Amino acid sequence: MRKAIITLSTFLFFYLAANNASAQSKDSVKTVKSAWYGRVTPLSVYAGPALLDDRLVQNIEFGKSFGVMDIGLALGRNSQRSDSTTYLQARFTMDASQYGIFSNEIAIGAGYNFNSNTPLMLELSSTIMAQVSKRLGIGIIAGFYDFSGSTVGFSKNFYGLFLRFGLQRSESGALLGVGHKSHAHHGK
Repeated sequence: MRKAIITLSTFLFFYLAANNASAQSKDSVKTVKSAWYGRVTPLSVYAGPALLDDRLVQNIEFGKSFGVMDIGLALGRNSQRSDSTTYLQARFTMDASQYGIFSNEIAIGAGYNFNSNTPLMLELSSTIMAQVSKRLGIGIIAGFYDFSGSTVGFSKNFYGLFLRFGLQRSESGALLGVGHKSHAHHGK
């Protein structure tokens, strides 16, 4: 699973970066109501005492942006152990503020840990992201997960790095689409 997430995130990064670089010279900007996005967290670490394999978390998320809100599904692992549980989580991320290329986001999520005695997973997190190109953002995330079962429950703080592939937002939070300028051809 870990190798699949890293491979997919690397492919998406280079694919979107290549498409963005080839289209920059003739692009125009327009506001759009919604667009698809992807978010990859290749490295996230739980705080607290534990072995390294128990502290590393990874996920990949796909969803749709509606104005200042991203709504998506994340698939990930809570550790790198072979007996680790995989989780599926619905995430709602809201753009809280924009300042130039920087943004702050707040996320809340609810998910399910497969094959775990703590199947309910809740998330509350905050990000700081830099929009480094028209479709690529790089940021840091900090937050906590609550895990709950019928007889046990606990919380874990986490800190990590992420990549977001999708349209950038204006300082008011509106999605900025990339359109191609049309050139009129006049024949004789």
